[in-house]
Amino acid sequence: MSHGRESLTVDDMPTGCSTPEKGWLSRIRREWDARARENARAYINWPDIANEEGAFFTSGRRDYECYVTPFLKKMQVDPKGKVALEIGCGIGRIARWMAADFGHYIGVDVSPEMIRKASSYGLARATFQTVSGGDLAGIASGSVDFVLSFAVFQHVPDKAAIFNYFAETARVLRHGAIFRLHMKGLWALSLGRLMLEAGFSNNVHLLKAHSTRMPFVRLRYLDTWQGRSIRPAEAVKKCQSLGLEALDLQDEWTTMMWVGGRKK
Repeated sequence: MSHGRESLTVDDMPTGCSTPEKGWLSRIRREWDARARENARAYINWPDIANEEGAFFTSGRRDYECYVTPFLKKMQVDPKGKVALEIGCGIGRIARWMAADFGHYIGVDVSPEMIRKASSYGLARATFQTVSGGDLAGIASGSVDFVLSFAVFQHVPDKAAIFNYFAETARVLRHGAIFRLHMKGLWALSLGRLMLEAGFSNNVHLLKAHSTRMPFVRLRYLDTWQGRSIRPAEAVKKCQSLGLEALDLQDEWTTMMWVGGRKK
């Protein structure tokens, strides 16, 4: 997989639709509401985490300490007294740890059922609200110090919705405030409702067994579980167009790509 100039693929072609498709958004809400009612923890958690409340929230603390705390230190941001917003909060797996560090935490999710469950825990300094799945309506412009999204965009089948969240991130952040967004950073070719994806595995066991990352190619059905991939250069270009300075690009060409930085 080359890290140089990238050729245009079918997935990059203009679609004529610059806003999220209402059909996808309504389906995302409906299906994630159903998953929340069936077993929210099972759908939010990684497969190797026990489907038990204590293990569920402990895994959220591990991910917060792994993916958020080091980033805050790298960006030299003290969270005390600041406002954090999480896109795709689910039932609050990471919320309690963010709320403990920040002055105020806002969790948003497309699923009203997820928000109902998240709110039921009564976390101090935390508020939760439902959003459309493509914007942050109800959050004031320039009112947030940190925007996080983890393990959410890889489920979104509409690229316009993902990029609209980039734009909304830029809108709600104060100048100089920071963001960190996770997504599938794979090469992708759209084949109707199928997606051909290629990249490198970030499987821990494979990484230990080989000195280099193992490449893969796979065919996925595009739905509300297997969403769109965003190529690394594509993500950086979108950030730049919105006044977001991409200062931290990690694990490109994998399912665990992070794009982080600061609003200019």
